[in-house]
Amino acid sequence: MKLPGTKYDIDTPSLLVDYRKLTGNIQKMAAFFQDKSAKVRPHFKTNKTVEIARLQLKAGARGITCAKVGEAEVLVKAGIKDLLIANEIVGGIKIRRLIRLLKKGAEVKVAVDSEENIRELSDLVSRAGVRLGVLVEINVGLPRCGVSPEKGVELARLIEQSPGLTLRGIMGYEGHIVLSEDKKLREEECRKSMTKLIRAKELIEQDGHQVGIVSGGGTGTYYITGTFSGVTEVQAGSYCLMDLRYDKLGLGFEKALTIRSTVISKSFAPFIITDAGEKTMSIEFGMPELIGHPGARLVMLSEEHGHILVEGKPPELKVGDQVEFYPSHICTTVNLNNRLWVLDGEKVLDRWEIAARGMSQ
Repeated sequence: MKLPGTKYDIDTPSLLVDYRKLTGNIQKMAAFFQDKSAKVRPHFKTNKTVEIARLQLKAGARGITCAKVGEAEVLVKAGIKDLLIANEIVGGIKIRRLIRLLKKGAEVKVAVDSEENIRELSDLVSRAGVRLGVLVEINVGLPRCGVSPEKGVELARLIEQSPGLTLRGIMGYEGHIVLSEDKKLREEECRKSMTKLIRAKELIEQDGHQVGIVSGGGTGTYYITGTFSGVTEVQAGSYCLMDLRYDKLGLGFEKALTIRSTVISKSFAPFIITDAGEKTMSIEFGMPELIGHPGARLVMLSEEHGHILVEGKPPELKVGDQVEFYPSHICTTVNLNNRLWVLDGEKVLDRWEIAARGMSQ
């Protein structure tokens, strides 16, 4: 495959990754955990790109976290086998796919928070003649999945009694607080969440069960969760590429990804229209930010168009010119695209396929 020479030779809309910033972010996180008892297990749902997962592992990550079986399948195919699916895997179709990964020698672990799911997993896994590691998910504040520490003891007991299953530990995600811009509040509430998670560990161990893994955390709380006594793994993901939402927290990671777009119309002043819309970049965390053009901002997206509003002195942009945006939410923006163009400055170094794009099953 012949690569374009520079970013100006890449068709738009496209996602560009600054290799220096990407690897700098990965090294920064790796350096933080170098002398910690906890280790980072980066979340693949952010970048969905095998090459980035390999860079994280090379820098010292313990393994990779996934959200879905489809993501795990992509990673196992690429030879990455130490995986945690930080989600409940329910239903025979998905569990049989999970079994196929186990038969390929992958060390895949999953989260559970119900007796029904534990029984279903045990039935199918034991009949297949393989063993599956499971983590009891504890609800530490996010109104989503997970059980109370007390219920966690009951589930741990059931797992130990279930053929084909091995209790590997517990997990709990403090997602309700991970994006709070109030640093003091974020730290206080995160510690409350981790206290609840460690309480579950203590109760389960008092009941006679071993809790090897205690997993939690995200990019906004990695430095809190990662130093909390008893936590063994942190599932941070967005730090490698970053976005506007996390950048507001002042964590010290650089925004490594931009969306490049071409101006295609100026016929309806004061708007400038580009070729990147909702099918290229997401807006649930707010509008992406136009880079380098004071007095102009992105105010609206339609399916295939970005609407830049010019205020004050108009920027010197002509039809055919290219502009770049920082994404407001990295995870959903990446999932809208097929590939990442990797840059050293303006020079194109490589093209990476977003191999797990759309893997929502």
